[in-house]
Amino acid sequence: MIRNFLSLFKNKVLFKYISSSFLSIPVSLITGFISFRSIDPYFMGIWATLIMFETYASFLRLGVVNGMNRELPHALGAGKKDTAEKYAETTFAFTIIDIAFVLIISIAILWYHPFNKMYVAGIIVCASRIALSFYISYLTGTFRSDDNFNKLSNIQFALLVLKLILCPLVLMGFYGFLVYELLLFLINALLLHKFRPLKVLPKFHFVQFKELIKVGMPIFITSYLLSFIDTFPRLFIIRYSNENMLGLYAPVILLLSTVSILPNTLTAYLYPKFSYQVGKSSDIKFIWQSFLKIYAVSFLFIVFSCIVVYFLIDYFVLIFPKYASSLPYLKIALLICPFVFFKMGNMLNTVFKKYNYMVYFAIIYGIIQIISLAVFSSLFSDVLEIAIYSQIVTAFLLLVISLFMNYILISEEVNKNTVLN
Repeated sequence: MIRNFLSLFKNKVLFKYISSSFLSIPVSLITGFISFRSIDPYFMGIWATLIMFETYASFLRLGVVNGMNRELPHALGAGKKDTAEKYAETTFAFTIIDIAFVLIISIAILWYHPFNKMYVAGIIVCASRIALSFYISYLTGTFRSDDNFNKLSNIQFALLVLKLILCPLVLMGFYGFLVYELLLFLINALLLHKFRPLKVLPKFHFVQFKELIKVGMPIFITSYLLSFIDTFPRLFIIRYSNENMLGLYAPVILLLSTVSILPNTLTAYLYPKFSYQVGKSSDIKFIWQSFLKIYAVSFLFIVFSCIVVYFLIDYFVLIFPKYASSLPYLKIALLICPFVFFKMGNMLNTVFKKYNYMVYFAIIYGIIQIISLAVFSSLFSDVLEIAIYSQIVTAFLLLVISLFMNYILISEEVNKNTVLN
């Protein structure tokens, strides 16, 4: 299975990029487990609550970055280099406005609302991460060619080393953990800035801005809705339990976010490539076949990995006794992992600008998540079990539905091209 998986990546740059992401899995587990061993569940619950606002703050982007991610490689594929640079300049200018707005709002909140010291520190770090993430998103969106992804891979390798070097900060407690989180985002932004492929200055082009809004807003709304729906299980836990229970759920969040590294990495690499190919009017069937092959083998690889983890996860309690109660939930949550690839299906909707399919995907996701939470609430009393079983059913159904939608989409595009030719 591993040999088949590696055979997909004959492209050395893709293999290097995937490798950097795979290495981030054990590094994330090591640093995450050290955090859980050092920080009480109550404080991890506070942090899990605060970082949800990173998802909500993304609304400020208004789809401009999403539009650039789609239109920049498409313009390059169509040979429109000047237009592509104008997309980047406009997005850069808008990103600076967003960052300024976030900082002003954060200062105002801290000025007018009396929080305790823990929350004040957490809010400052969270706001800084949001501001940095805006710039990181813009910079990452400009990495398109194989040479760009080679540099991006080097940055990821450097960040993995720094993550291990800086991890002892977590041993200082919650404040050390906050400094650790902030430094990782700051260094990431600095490295991306230094090796950015498009060294353009921020300049607002109204025509390109309108195009980015027109293309990016539907993509953004769908992406935002998906991210918002992702928080439903955590919101459910907060609503019907407390920070301590959310802290015990934190290892499950770590598990799922770690497994999601693979589909997220594949999406980050394939999205600009597919958009570029569509700009060149390449063979759509080839795009679909490449997508399915990577989808299928990655799915099998995750299944195999989950089986291995299941037999090793009992050692989790021996190393991290504070989270002994999380062990049964982690074992159940392994059933979610093979289905986290369902979001990759929405990538093809975005590449072909199928806005109606994007909306259907988000609506179906929300409905299934809400109904499954309601159904399992009538079957179980444990809020964590309810949240996890709901995610299992939701992820499985969305995987099946997204593949069916992708098949219909590709069939429509092939028929359209046949008629035009």
